[in-house]
Amino acid sequence: MSIDKLNVWVRSICTCAVVIAMSGIAYAGEGHTDVEFAYEDGKIAVEFGDEGPVFEGDFPTEGIDLQYTSEPGFASELEEGMGIGAEDQIIYNVVSDLMYWNEGFQAAPNNAEIRIINRPPAPLVPDTIIGAATGDQDGSFDPAVNRIGNAELDGDFHSDLDIFLDPKGESADPSMYGAYGFMITLGTDAEGIADSDPFAMVFNYGLDEETFEEGVEAMANLVPEPTGSVSILLALASGLACFRRRKG
Repeated sequence: MSIDKLNVWVRSICTCAVVIAMSGIAYAGEGHTDVEFAYEDGKIAVEFGDEGPVFEGDFPTEGIDLQYTSEPGFASELEEGMGIGAEDQIIYNVVSDLMYWNEGFQAAPNNAEIRIINRPPAPLVPDTIIGAATGDQDGSFDPAVNRIGNAELDGDFHSDLDIFLDPKGESADPSMYGAYGFMITLGTDAEGIADSDPFAMVFNYGLDEETFEEGVEAMANLVPEPTGSVSILLALASGLACFRRRKG
């Protein structure tokens, strides 16, 4: 095979690899509501999606799950190419008050609050209440506060918390419809691993999709810029650039 044909063949392989990787990332983002994370460069790195540092959930407006959800969950799964240290514990730190949006930021109606049942549930780990003036709430390991869970012996991690919108009535209250959000960071008891950058969790209660997405964007814009993560696409682009320089 001539050098020219070899170069063409290698370029084709690299192009296919990038296309496959991009397709995989797009597929993973559709219908996937977990906050996915891993350790990277001595820090918890959270994988953000197309909408940036924000993860969405929904509070149902009817049925036995009225004003309750367990999504998004938290995951660092081996089958996704992630995973953390054996039995590492993961907590979250609340770094904002409750935010409420309905065609603009407003005070949450009816003194609404988000209540989170942690793992394991109270009395071992107290519930976390996030309201209009609850402020920062750091997690801890001893005593356990804001605990999400611990990894398996092989480093696989997946845990869902029970999240409620209070107060809860017998049926949906349209006066409370809106986007409810707050910011957190993730922490671990693994030595030498720093907390993640902040990100937002935003929940839809009764809004149409277009209005809710406006609220998601508004809250995402309040999250500080991440400081330490390098995306897969940037890494691929860098690798291809290096390959071209070496070839040249």
